[in-house]
Amino acid sequence: MSSIRTSIPRLAALALAAALGFQTLLLGAAPSASAAVKPISLTVDGSVVDGSSLLVRNGVALLPLTAIPSAFQATAKYSETNQTISIKQGPRLIILQIGSKTAKVNGVKTVLSGAPVLIENAVYVPARFVVEALGGKLDWNAGSSSFEWNTQLHAIDRDGYTSFINTYGETLFSVKGEASDFSEGFALVKQGDLYGYLDKSGKLAIEPQFSEAYDFSDGLALVVKDGVSSYIDRTGAVALTPKFDELYDFSEGLALVRSGDSFGYIDKTGKLVIPAKYEDGFYFSEGLAAVQVDGSYGYINKQGALVIQPIYHNVSDFKGGLALVQKLETTPGEVVDESEGIFGYLSPNGVFKIPAEYAKAFPFSNGLAAVEVEGAIRYLDKTGAVVLQTEYSDAGNFSEGLASFGEDGKYGYFNKKGDVVIKAGFDVADDFSGGLAHVISGDEEGYINTRGDFVAKWKYVAPVEDDKASA
Repeated sequence: MSSIRTSIPRLAALALAAALGFQTLLLGAAPSASAAVKPISLTVDGSVVDGSSLLVRNGVALLPLTAIPSAFQATAKYSETNQTISIKQGPRLIILQIGSKTAKVNGVKTVLSGAPVLIENAVYVPARFVVEALGGKLDWNAGSSSFEWNTQLHAIDRDGYTSFINTYGETLFSVKGEASDFSEGFALVKQGDLYGYLDKSGKLAIEPQFSEAYDFSDGLALVVKDGVSSYIDRTGAVALTPKFDELYDFSEGLALVRSGDSFGYIDKTGKLVIPAKYEDGFYFSEGLAAVQVDGSYGYINKQGALVIQPIYHNVSDFKGGLALVQKLETTPGEVVDESEGIFGYLSPNGVFKIPAEYAKAFPFSNGLAAVEVEGAIRYLDKTGAVVLQTEYSDAGNFSEGLASFGEDGKYGYFNKKGDVVIKAGFDVADDFSGGLAHVISGDEEGYINTRGDFVAKWKYVAPVEDDKASA
């Protein structure tokens, strides 16, 4: 029988990123205006929307107004008289005008990156602005050459039920049981002793029937039913049942598996395409995966070729063309302290793009990486240049344009200019995701928006300590 683990463990030194407490449309990777000869498809929460083809002009993705009602459950109207566009969803009213880079959301003015346009008598609106105003996020999927609109939902577990709120704090639906956040359009839900999956309408898309289940990744999810480990597809049908000692999530078409004490990779047919010969392994990211050989880490490609030699003590996934690695500095006869070493950032060809010279460093996030120099956090761009120097010894990764920082035992947030935009007043301040951040302040817990306002809050109940564990 195969078994599965919830995730591949991160190496201890790289867990420092979490210990520190550590928005944009990805048009940098999207096609240019000149390349956008053909319309580009749009998926909404994993499903392709008919008639929703986008265009890209001057680096701005444009969405046809006619696609909005079916894609976003909103009303959309255009007045030829004054060339005004109105989009309404629940309590939100968006007003735009052809040729104008100013819009209003519930009467509040917003500056747009691109204006609505008329193309062959069809109205097109700036996709990113509309999506975010309606509580979603727009991303470019280079693999499928399409734009992806994802509803941003946040789970709140209380009293045996889970409620899902949007970025405005509005409860969209509640379900019985304990549910997770959404991944690839589905959220795990536990009802009784069994797990199933919700879709973003709040309906049970896959009935609770699994003794173990995990998030969808790369179109498949790991589950256990009647003692058998399998991968299911989005319909809940079993896609494959590989026979290995441990199974892991798929990523970029391959999944890590364990056979005995060794690790290898299978494809989506279940075929072992990279032999199980490694001491440890990680997910594929940007075409490379970290593997352990003789106690040290290097990287292989999807053909199983070792493209970066295993000489590093700790490593991270490649993100944006760079990976954080740690190497140990030793002298002959020296006893090695494995908690120490220096960090730098590798390019996919194995050359240091940013030299290994930092005692503490963290993976890139939002285009910047945090490093510690002389007790204070600095932020590097991908050339290694210092773009922001702070006075804080406790500061986090940037997420959605903001990073948390600690001051006198409390936490707040600053922007990429270093300006404090949310004062330090929280006992716990997590990263922003989907427009909101989870925080704890005294006896209150909840989600705040990027202005620092609570959109949802409830009474904080501290975890009960296990007397046996502490004895």
